[in-house]
Amino acid sequence: AEKLKSIKDGDGTLLDHTLILYGTNMGDSNQHLHYDVPHILIGGAGGKLKGGRHLGFKTKTMTTGNLLHSILGMYDIKVDKFGDGTGPLPGLV
Repeated sequence: AEKLKSIKDGDGTLLDHTLILYGTNMGDSNQHLHYDVPHILIGGAGGKLKGGRHLGFKTKTMTTGNLLHSILGMYDIKVDKFGDGTGPLPGLV
């Protein structure tokens, strides 16, 4: 991320135009749960993602599918559903 931030690209940096997703695929691997999974999004996704925020949701209400649905939308990839998600992640974009 630091290297991407140091490289100028157009009106910003490569990090401004990139999205890095860091996380895991299980919130509780003992129960194979994909709720309450921590993720970190780094970068600006070409101006589509505002940084410096923490989004929290009521436990067992959002799956990783909701996050991935939102990321697809940032890149204008339209899907009705992703996995068992219920739609885009509220407040992400």
